[in-house]
Parts: sequence; structure tokens; C-alpha cells
Amino acid sequence: MLGQAPKKLHIEGISEFWFRSVDAAERAQPLSYRPAILIECSVNFRSLRAGLNHSEERSYTAWLPEGELAIDWDSPAVVFEGRPQLTNQPESDIPHRLANYQVTRDDLEQYEAEFIDQLVRNERLRVFFNPVFGLFSAPEDDLKDFLSRVAEAALGRVEPELKRLRNRFELHLEQVRETHLARGALTEELSFESFISHKIRLFESENRMAAMFSTLAGSVFGTTEPRTPFVEAQQPGEVELREDLDRVELEASEALHALYSEYLIVANEHDVFEIGLQPDNIQVIRRSLLWVPVEE
Repeated sequence: MLGQAPKKLHIEGISEFWFRSVDAAERAQPLSYRPAILIECSVNFRSLRAGLNHSEERSYTAWLPEGELAIDWDSPAVVFEGRPQLTNQPESDIPHRLANYQVTRDDLEQYEAEFIDQLVRNERLRVFFNPVFGLFSAPEDDLKDFLSRVAEAALGRVEPELKRLRNRFELHLEQVRETHLARGALTEELSFESFISHKIRLFESENRMAAMFSTLAGSVFGTTEPRTPFVEAQQPGEVELREDLDRVELEASEALHALYSEYLIVANEHDVFEIGLQPDNIQVIRRSLLWVPVEE
């Protein structure tokens, strides 16, 4: 006795939608509608540590299996982006695929339970995390935006040290000034020309120091202010003054380099923080039968 010819799949009480196909002129091969399940749901990612409570509406699809085969949620039937992709009626020139589909409403409920289990096992919301400051990115932030926030926090951390270094080396310059002025007064050899030369060199050094500390990266990028060309000193004490000023500037530059290197490490440090789902955080909004046009 011959078996009955297969009929178009219909599941009582389950809504049906048809995925829009490409225009007939663009079709390379004849199409037929293949059945899939469409689950539209709301997922809620929560993390007390990250201070995050983030909800999204998502849609998932999977081909309905034939016979007694299992459903495969790892292979989406189609990438579903929104309601405009759906219609309530099939296109008249596309037939429905007729096969040994034995899917019932109870089967769909089982497929939904398997789908939720898979989401709980595999779905993760990934955000960026900086362990130094305990900062977390928002779900929509890219790495560049997040590192900008971290850089601001890192700058706030090093600014007190930057201020301390500036005060320290400004004091060193002042000590150099007083030492050489006192030395000139004691020897009574500090002519008016020497006095002016000392003043110019001290003024230049102070300007370079100010430029160096104007930004945290000042010592790395340097100052654009040119130095006065060094000429063999004719005035008393000028060689010693220049050497003392160069020493203070070099020490300041090295200290700033060290601080800037520390800043860069902290400002660029980040990890990926994963937030999973619990079954209670998944709410199914709609479960539908979806007919997808596929090439024969």
C-alpha cells in the first residue's frame, strides 16, 4: 500500500511568516520555501561587579528537522534583522518544500527549551575591563572609546607625581641660580656681560623646563624651543653654569620619561570581561514557523 504524499507543514496554533525573497529577475535558480523556527526573545545581561543591567531583543532561526532528526541551533536558517524581512503570505511562484516533517507543537516547545539551554551555555556579552581602576566599558563602546576613559583616570593618578616632579626640578634650577650668583659675588668677577649671559641661560632653561612639564609627554616629544648655540665660554663660570643647567634638565627629562612610561602601561591596560545568561534572563517573546526561500 502506497503511503500518503507529504503535505505542506502546518502546526496548529503557531503563527507563520514568509521570508522575503530576492526579485525574480535576480534569481539564479528556482526557489522553494523550506521551514524553519523563528524565536524572538529578550535577553538580559546582569553583573553586579560590572554594575551592568543590559537588555537586548534578538532573533534566532534554525531549520526544522526532517523525520526524527535533532534540531541544529548552531546553524542558523537565515540572518534575521527585523520585521520588514517578513510577509504574511507566500509568493505565488515559490512552492513549499514537501518532505517528511513530523514537527508538532510539543516539538517546538522542546526546541525552545534546547535553544534556551544553548544560550545559557554559550552566549556571552563581552565588555572591556581595566583592573587598575575597576572600570568597565558600556556594551556599545569600542576599545578606543574605553581606553580614552582609562587614559583620563590614569592621568588623574599621575598628575600629583607630575606636580611633585615639576616643583622639585624648579627648586633645583633656583638652587643653581643662587649658587652661581653667590659664586660670582664672592669672586667679584661677575661683570655686567656675565650677569646678562647668566640671566639669559637661566631664562632659557626655565622656559624649556616649563615646556617639558606642560604635558605629561613633554619629555618624550621634546620642546621646540631652540637652545642658544654653545660657544666656548669667555665669561667666568659660564661653562659650569651650562653644565649644571644641562644636568638638571637631563634629570628632569629622565624622570618624566619614567613617569610617562608608567602612564602608558596603565592607560592601555585592559581585559575582556564576559557576562553570561541565566534561564530567568531569557524571555521568549514570539515563536513562529518561518518559511525561507532556498535554491533547489
